[in-house]
Amino acid sequence: MAKRGQGEGSISKRSDGTWWARITVGKTPDGKQKRKAFYGKTRKEVQEKLTAALNDINNNTYIEPSKMTVEQWMYIWLRDYKKASVKPKTYAAYEAHVKNHIAPELGSYTLASLRNDMVQRFVNGLADKGLKSITIERIVGTLKTALMQAVDNDLIVKNPASRIKMPLKQERTPRVLTVHEQELFMEASKEHRNGEIFLLILGTGLRIGEALALTWDDIDFENHILCVNRTQIEYCDHIDGKTIYHREYSTPKTKSGQRTIPLIPSLVDMLLTLKEQREQEKQKFKEAYKDTGLIFCNYYGVSLNYTAIAKKIQSICKKTGLEGVHPHTLRHTFATRGLENGIDLKIMQELLGHSSIKMTADLYTHVLPETKKNSMMKIAGTINI
Repeated sequence: MAKRGQGEGSISKRSDGTWWARITVGKTPDGKQKRKAFYGKTRKEVQEKLTAALNDINNNTYIEPSKMTVEQWMYIWLRDYKKASVKPKTYAAYEAHVKNHIAPELGSYTLASLRNDMVQRFVNGLADKGLKSITIERIVGTLKTALMQAVDNDLIVKNPASRIKMPLKQERTPRVLTVHEQELFMEASKEHRNGEIFLLILGTGLRIGEALALTWDDIDFENHILCVNRTQIEYCDHIDGKTIYHREYSTPKTKSGQRTIPLIPSLVDMLLTLKEQREQEKQKFKEAYKDTGLIFCNYYGVSLNYTAIAKKIQSICKKTGLEGVHPHTLRHTFATRGLENGIDLKIMQELLGHSSIKMTADLYTHVLPETKKNSMMKIAGTINI
């Protein structure tokens, strides 16, 4: 028997235990009512689909499913299923995938007409453009997730992106500074305001966003411990043709990102000296100073952005003659030096905040063979043959 709530259309339980609903979405050219059906395993699921359709009808944004394009659906998916459920930076990445890749290539097709071979050509085209395999994976992941939601919403019967052949993964050997290059880079860093951020990353393996988010409360000077509790994120919104930039703080993506890192004595001394300098700046610019507690900031206590940091690295590289260096290079260098000097892989995983030891091992396969050899040599003297 149909159950009807006020303004919710009709909802009925089917003989197989599932639920379905019907709603009037307009009229046919001959004046007859046009009806749309929704199906689901539970009444709640059907009700949610029905409510979403009613909202679209009331706001004059309802699109007939058979006519809905991929582009229209992608932006509906972003608005209704991602905007409120993911972090702003993640949402901005999804939006960029849609705006820069998915909509231009697949957007004009209707959802109902999209086929596996069309998606495969799209993926092959991304590879032909020279995009990295990890970037292609993320773009396709965005498309696949959105289309799966379209299946759940009864807009399409199956997901045309579910069985795509992905390009071969490229071997990722991260750029790492040699010991000599590291010495050159460290010496040049000391000549720059906030150059200490590079020394700290080289000595802790922090991500650049984690370093930029550090406050003095995150440093336990007594026990020589640094606590990672948050990261600085930068993203942009596109509103009414305008691009609005944001800089905010967020918790790390995974639980393993929240961690403590022991500090070597030279880093503790460096941070103590820097803390004194910040106190002097606070007094000097007290009327204009924003006491954010940030370790790395401008003369007025305001946070730094990623672009400013990247420019500092470019300046250092120009002076030292180094190439291919970016903030993550310093993190990779820390990990490589640590593994070269016998730090256990599991400990390195925890220091870097990786979610799995496999991630650490995959990134540093170029270091591990020599590390294993050195470890084995430690027991050579205990085996007399």
